[in-house]
Amino acid sequence: MATTSIADANRTYFRALANTRGSLGNLAGLGIPVVIILGALTMGMLDPSALEGQSLMRPLFNVNVVVMAACALGVLLSMFKRLTYRFQVLFSTLLTGIALALVYCLCLMALAIAAFLNAGDIARSMMWFILGGWIALAVLAGSTAAHILMLRHRLRSGHSAKRTVGNYLAISGSGRSKMLWVIFAVVTVVPNVLTLGQYFANSLGAAGLVFFACVTPSLPVEFAYLAYLKSRDRVYWEARPRRRPLEERRKLTRKVVLWVTGSAVALTLFWVFAKYVRF
Repeated sequence: MATTSIADANRTYFRALANTRGSLGNLAGLGIPVVIILGALTMGMLDPSALEGQSLMRPLFNVNVVVMAACALGVLLSMFKRLTYRFQVLFSTLLTGIALALVYCLCLMALAIAAFLNAGDIARSMMWFILGGWIALAVLAGSTAAHILMLRHRLRSGHSAKRTVGNYLAISGSGRSKMLWVIFAVVTVVPNVLTLGQYFANSLGAAGLVFFACVTPSLPVEFAYLAYLKSRDRVYWEARPRRRPLEERRKLTRKVVLWVTGSAVALTLFWVFAKYVRF
């Protein structure tokens, strides 16, 4: 592939990314799930008041509050479209940070499920939680390095048309890795065969942790590179969306209210479930 065609392929890919998965319009779409998941975890399985004597929980609670506040601020700022699309480098960097927060909250959710469901002994569960946290950090570091190297390779050889189209289909090639599915199956099935299904939820959480730690870092890696490209060339900047008609805005408002209400109900049910229901 000639140098010019490689540059064109990469430019086409990242322009497609900027208008699909990496669009500034996704600030709220990524930020709201982070706030909901972390809120549910903080008030549920990781509630410091329910895990008294565990010194790790209070700093973790503080970190979660900071992450939720930052994501909530990002969601709030995303409502000001003129500001968002005028300072695209800044808000693309913010989108990268929210993507990192999404990786964090998904891994934390899986880790909490693996360590604390079926928890009879809190001290033992905390031991598994801390050990799993260190393992997750190691896997995240390795997978992030792998995604950076893969991005570097694709930049040198040129992004394929299939990956470019995948932006519009919201399909990541890394998510189809056969090895990940083998790991998922082994971690989920083997412990349950040996324990007659007693630890199904825990092993499912462990498998989810491996899956999220391996796959999701690709999102902030690509978003970070897109923010860098936007700082170098405005060809990657997005066009500001046109103002919606009044009737369409009313429908969108009703949908937002429905989503917020449904999320609040789901969050409350999750909190009750995690705090009072024990398997």
